[in-house]
Amino acid sequence: MSTIFSTMSRTKKRALGAGVCLVAAAGVSATMLTPAQAIPVAQRSCAFDVAGNTAVNGWRPVNSFVTINNGATSRPVVVNFNADAGVDTLAEIRIGYRVDAGPVQTPGAQNFANHTEYWQTRHSMVVMTIPSGVHTIRPYWRISGAVGKNGVIASRCLTAEAYTS
Repeated sequence: MSTIFSTMSRTKKRALGAGVCLVAAAGVSATMLTPAQAIPVAQRSCAFDVAGNTAVNGWRPVNSFVTINNGATSRPVVVNFNADAGVDTLAEIRIGYRVDAGPVQTPGAQNFANHTEYWQTRHSMVVMTIPSGVHTIRPYWRISGAVGKNGVIASRCLTAEAYTS
């Protein structure tokens, strides 16, 4: 039984092979060179007010939150939070995260800021496993120190990088 390839000359087979490789390379190139998508609006939040906290208050919500839609699958989500922060001597600012109405979680490094002479921009990045469906993530903060110790955060942004389509 003969096929179309058995009747083609060697030159035509080479040309056909080169054409198939060119089409495949163009397809891979188009797939790999697609620019990364920006973070969707629901997954980013910035606030530029000033908030204070004291050691006796415990965990307090930051007035920024993001919404994640994981669809039908539980997924790891990268959460980034940054703020200008200042805290009294012998105290520190701690950061945690709350998913929906659940408890405050501390999935990564908790110490957000120690006392320095001047305020500094601070950053926290954690990876949290978020269940399937739509969920809200909100950072919380507290002052770790003796009664009377204070801290302040300002000009803050929160992003969550999850499944994108």
